[in-house]
Amino acid sequence: MNNILFKLFLSLSVCLILYLFVKQDGLIDYYREYNYYQQLIIDKNILEQELNEIKLENKLLKHNKRYIEKIAREEYFYIYPNEIIINLN
Repeated sequence: MNNILFKLFLSLSVCLILYLFVKQDGLIDYYREYNYYQQLIIDKNILEQELNEIKLENKLLKHNKRYIEKIAREEYFYIYPNEIIINLN
C-alpha cells in the first residue's frame, strides 16, 4: 500500500512539473517574457533620457545664441569673415 502511494505521488509530481514547465504559458515562458519586459523597461528609460537631451538641445537652439554659434563652429566649421583658424594639432 505504501509503495503504491509513493508511485502515485511520484507520477503526479512528475506530471505537475511537466505541466508547469513545458506547457505554453508555463514557468519557462513566464521567465522569458519577464526578461523581455525588463529589457523593454531598460530601453524605455534610455529612450526617455535621449528624448530629454534632444528637448534640452532644441530649447538651447531656440533661445541661446552662444550655443547656436558653438554648434555652427564645431559641427559645420563656420567662421566669421576675415577670421583665421589656427590648428594646434
